[in-house]
Amino acid sequence: MTTSASPTPRYAWYGRVSTEDEQDPTLSFPRQLANAERQVEEAGGRIVAHYYDIESGTRTYAARGSGGLAGFDIPIPRDGGLQDLLADSAKRPLRFDRVIVESISRLSRNSSVAFRVEDELRQAGVRLCAADEPLEESFGTIVLRHVNIGIARGYHHELMVKSRQGQETSTRQGWHTGGVALYGYRFVTHDHPNPHKASRGINKRTLELDPVRAPVVRAIYDWYLGGGVGLLQIRDRLNADPDHYSPPVPVDPTTARGAWSRSSVWEVLRNPKYTGYQVWNRRARKKGRNRTNPPELWVWSEEPAHSAIVTREEYDAVQARATANERSRQAVPATVARPMAKRDYLYRGLLRCGICGLRMWGNHRRHSTYYSCQPSHQRSKDIPVGHPPHVYLNEQRLNDALVPFLAIALFGPERSGYWRTCLEAAGDPERAAPAKERAEEIEAEIADLERRVTRQLVNLEADDVTAALRRRVAQRVAELENAIAERHERLLALAHESATEAPTLGDVAPLLDRLPILATSLDTAPQGELRALFDALQLDVVYQPAESALDVAVTLYDGGGDTGHVAAQLRAEDWLRRPGPPPRRRQNPPRTRPRRGRAGGHQGTGHRVGRRDERGGFS
Repeated sequence: MTTSASPTPRYAWYGRVSTEDEQDPTLSFPRQLANAERQVEEAGGRIVAHYYDIESGTRTYAARGSGGLAGFDIPIPRDGGLQDLLADSAKRPLRFDRVIVESISRLSRNSSVAFRVEDELRQAGVRLCAADEPLEESFGTIVLRHVNIGIARGYHHELMVKSRQGQETSTRQGWHTGGVALYGYRFVTHDHPNPHKASRGINKRTLELDPVRAPVVRAIYDWYLGGGVGLLQIRDRLNADPDHYSPPVPVDPTTARGAWSRSSVWEVLRNPKYTGYQVWNRRARKKGRNRTNPPELWVWSEEPAHSAIVTREEYDAVQARATANERSRQAVPATVARPMAKRDYLYRGLLRCGICGLRMWGNHRRHSTYYSCQPSHQRSKDIPVGHPPHVYLNEQRLNDALVPFLAIALFGPERSGYWRTCLEAAGDPERAAPAKERAEEIEAEIADLERRVTRQLVNLEADDVTAALRRRVAQRVAELENAIAERHERLLALAHESATEAPTLGDVAPLLDRLPILATSLDTAPQGELRALFDALQLDVVYQPAESALDVAVTLYDGGGDTGHVAAQLRAEDWLRRPGPPPRRRQNPPRTRPRRGRAGGHQGTGHRVGRRDERGGFS
């Protein structure tokens, strides 16, 4: 037994209020201190230091002593938290001889933490006491200490079990179980079914549609399910019109960015509450660091609890696409990612239509494989006016154009010379002409669409306009305005692309030198190996049917060293190969655009090599 270092024992008081209890720290701490002071005074001692925290008693040892006092005005001087208490007990000369808590559960409800703290204090020559136990150590007090720790742990376990059961029952009944209202909804307050709680002003809440934000959620699902539009494109589209697509506000408004992020878009797409059901336990917030729980652990309401924005089928389709995309990024064949698939397509998920931006899907007929885009099969509302009913691209012709380019520009022995020629040509002012011509074409299309809008509005000035005609005109005007907005986006992207700065051969050469020489084996490589190569390069192909051209982008990465952090985006044009002699090649100006990412197992700075047009050749 440890003896006191002075005739009057000096005590350090430690208090704790749990973040899980509905207690007021400004009342609880003074009460805990008063109970401890009464016991100390009866024993002839005095309290010389005060330590306290606001935190859960179930935390691990390393996580204890965080304080958590922000926003509280505690009328007790504070010398620190639990970790400060242990550090001060190891100092010499000793500032106190004993530590007292109101009860052992105030120290911790975790038995391993309580015994570890007690052992560290004992090694420092300080004894741990509790106000609800005898202050002098004996066989009986040691046994009582263990019993009290067991009771504290058992009480917490029972409390958590009952609390969880209450949350599950409340969810199954359709009640909102805590937190802010889901984006797209707002709260509806109801009288608490328990009259005693209702008399104290405690309410229950459900959700109802927010007329301003619910359409935003609907639009996000439409864009994503329409195909060809990813999270980043949706984010940019939302942020382009913040007045129309108001960004979500986080739980702590002081951390609001005032804009959509990739994660906020993803949270909308992954939240099952938009199906009209109340769902709880989606995340392991206490022990799992907010990770997503497996769906089989989620608790759903027995019946729809609020108005749905999407159907269960649409929600399931989003999850299926997300899973397929994840497997695609891991180079999993289509027949594995989607067991019902009968064939693997080399450019699955890599080829997009240049008119609408949506992904083209693979088809096989007789002995021919091709990719198609059909607006009638797309759910997207952003199909441009004038989109052909069918856009086809034969896979063999795509290979005949793309593979030779990769063999020369990336995996050939003369690749440095190839890009030297491209970069030298970049200085020619005439190289800006194609971009200028495309911009003029888009501006002419915008002017034509605006004239169409004016003609539609003139129709409304007639005296005999019926309500049905007004609706048809309004619908047509909306379609035209959407087409105008889409072309403005294309014009802005073209202007940004034309304004970027060209790299030098010194920027590009180190990236190319890291690639192997594969020119002679690319055209005979098995499809699985070729697809793995495309995934490593983050290949992105856009087919422009009006020009019979391909825009090709690949991304190269340095090894993350100290000297390789150079970003380069190279552009070149190449005629598509036709049967017979290959046509002559010509180059477009290079462009620079840094990116960060991961490809081929090498972490470092991402380098965009392409957008490259492959022109001609399609009948």
